[in-house]
Parts: sequence; C-alpha cells; structure tokens
Amino acid sequence: MALIINGRYDMSASILSEVKEVERHLHNRERWFGKTAVQTATDWGTLTSLLPFTATSGLGDFGADANDEAQVLGADNTPAIAGMVKFDLHHIMVSAASNATAFVMRIVWGTGTMAAAQLAGQFSNFMLTDARKGASQEVLMPRIAVGTKVWVRLKNATDNATVDFFIGLHEYEE
Repeated sequence: MALIINGRYDMSASILSEVKEVERHLHNRERWFGKTAVQTATDWGTLTSLLPFTATSGLGDFGADANDEAQVLGADNTPAIAGMVKFDLHHIMVSAASNATAFVMRIVWGTGTMAAAQLAGQFSNFMLTDARKGASQEVLMPRIAVGTKVWVRLKNATDNATVDFFIGLHEYEE
C-alpha cells in the first residue's frame, strides 16, 4: 500500500503500514469449524464440530452432481466472534481423502448462489497433492463480509473422489 505524504511517496510509512497489516493477520484469533449435523438454509458450519465437511469430485472436473460441493459457511455462521465484520478462511485441515492423487480444491464465496459467485470470479483454487490425514493447507483469499456464504468444490482425475476436511478462519473488526 503506497502512502503519499505532502505529495511524495513515503516508503518507510508504506512499509510500516504493510508490516502492521501482516502482524494483524499472523497474530489473530483463529476459529475452527466442522459441519453442522443437520444443515439448514443459513447454518452450515459449527464451531469446533468434530464432523468433517466432505467435497466430491467429478471425472477430471469439479463435482457437478447435487451435493458434490461442501456447504461450509452459511449466512448465519459468521461472525464467530461478536463485533467482527470481515473474515477469511486461513486453513483447511484434511482428515481423509479417498485416493492419493492430486486434487484441486476451490473455495467459493458469495451472497447469492454458488454458480453466480463463480461466474463473478469469487473463488480461490489450491492444489492438494498429499491428501492425507492431518495435512493442513494454508488458504489465500480476500477478506469478505461476515454473513457471506462459503462453498468448497473438488476436482480429481477420479469421478466421485472425496476429501473430508475442517476449516479455520480469521475474523477482523474492519
């Protein structure tokens, strides 16, 4: 973030601003979610649930059958901490995978449908090449408003391959 002071670029102020932002992200509180036992239209994830989410692949593509996507966070699942207005997924911890081949996991976020969110480019992909129990993967995505829905989609060379997982998120006051 470039800072302009008195019409001039101030590199030290810019660096300090960036350091503060990194510090705020790295030294934050993380909350972990698992699947809500009986998901509703607005409640998909439960704090510290031991029930993993499951995403299912298509044949060399993202799963497109009904319920292949994992509904991770519904509109009522955030904020997890009162007073927070934004969040980002920070980690996904894999608890099981149906095979050891490469997966692509897609995090999708939006306030409407999953299809509309993807069409708007509201997603982030990452590769999962060592899909085994206990593997935690850092997630890169922008901060989004609390109340935004989050889905996870899965791609694998095998049709109906699955990954079970939990998610950890950070929340922010601004």
